[in-house]
Amino acid sequence: FIPVKNNCYNLYSTFSHTPSNSKVELSDIPVTENLLSHIFGHQVELGFKYLKILYEHPRQMLPVLALVSSERETGKTTFLNWIQMIFGENSILISPSDLTNNFNSLYACKNIIMIDETVIDKATSIEKLKSLATAKTISVSQKFVQQYSIPFFGKIIICTNKERDFMRIDQEEIRFWIRKIKVIEGEKNVNIENDLFNELPKFLK
Repeated sequence: FIPVKNNCYNLYSTFSHTPSNSKVELSDIPVTENLLSHIFGHQVELGFKYLKILYEHPRQMLPVLALVSSERETGKTTFLNWIQMIFGENSILISPSDLTNNFNSLYACKNIIMIDETVIDKATSIEKLKSLATAKTISVSQKFVQQYSIPFFGKIIICTNKERDFMRIDQEEIRFWIRKIKVIEGEKNVNIENDLFNELPKFLK
C-alpha cells in the first residue's frame, strides 16, 4: 500500500485483514464456501472469480451484481456485511435516495457501492446507476467545495426483495448480473458473521 505517489494522495484505504501464510484448502473455509455456494448457486466459480477481481484488481470493470429474493432470511444482508468486513473503508452501504442526491462525495471514491432494499423507479436514478457501472471518471460534488474530477472504479452490488420490479432493465442490457437467492434451509447459524470473520485470512489466501 502506497499512501502518497507523485504528490497525489491515495484515496484507497488499507485492508484490515492480511492473507494467511499457510497453505489453504477449500475445506479450511467451510462457512465461507457455504455462503458463496448459496449466493452464487451453479455460478459459484464465477462468484469466486468476481471476488478475486474485486480484491486483486480493483480497477477492473465488473457488472452490477443484483441479489434478488421476495423471501426473508436468504443471506443477502449477511453477504453485504461480509463484503464490508473484507473491504472496510473501500466499501460503503448507501440508500437509493443517495443516487439522486446532488452531493456524491459519500461514494465517489469507494471501490464497492452497496445498495440494500433497493427499488429504483425514477428514470434519472436508473440512468445514473447504469452510467456509474461503466464510468471511467466521476465528478465529485460536495458541500462548499468546487467540483473536481477523479478516476472512478466503483463496483455496484444491489440487494432487493422486489424480484421483478426493482428497476427497469432492458432485455439487451449486459451491465447487470442478477442472482435469485433462495431461502436458507435447515438450522440457521446464528454465529455466521463471526465464523466468516475468523475465516477471512484463509479466504483471502
